[in-house]
Amino acid sequence: MTHSHCTPSAAVVPGLVLLAHGSRDALWRQPIEAVQAAVQAAQPALACHCAYLEACEPDLPAAAAALVQEGANHITVLPLFLGTGKHAREDIPCLVEALRRQYPECRFELQAAVGEHPRVTGLLAELAIEQALAGTAPPSPTAPDKEMSG
Repeated sequence: MTHSHCTPSAAVVPGLVLLAHGSRDALWRQPIEAVQAAVQAAQPALACHCAYLEACEPDLPAAAAALVQEGANHITVLPLFLGTGKHAREDIPCLVEALRRQYPECRFELQAAVGEHPRVTGLLAELAIEQALAGTAPPSPTAPDKEMSG
């Protein structure tokens, strides 16, 4: 038998798809692939693939097929989107539903867009504040001014 079918006693083998919008600009992919590298560094046993909705490969069906081929039977799709627009509300759920029909032996979980997560919004606020205040802080009194001390 070439397909692994889940039974109640079958071990859960997780897989993760980091789903982003996509762009024709190759540099655009770097932060997405950096997230994938960080996931793999933190959890080497977790199969993790990037996927893109538009303009570059692999797409979500190809990434899911690769995970299934690697033995994953519980696949989490994490949209790396800041907001929940039409893609996150309509397009992605339709794609995930098609995957559920194509791979009935697998469980597919679609997460909310990462931008909806309180930890992400908190981190973005911290970064925004740091950027806004960088250069506005007075020099540290503990750091001697080289011009004044020489």
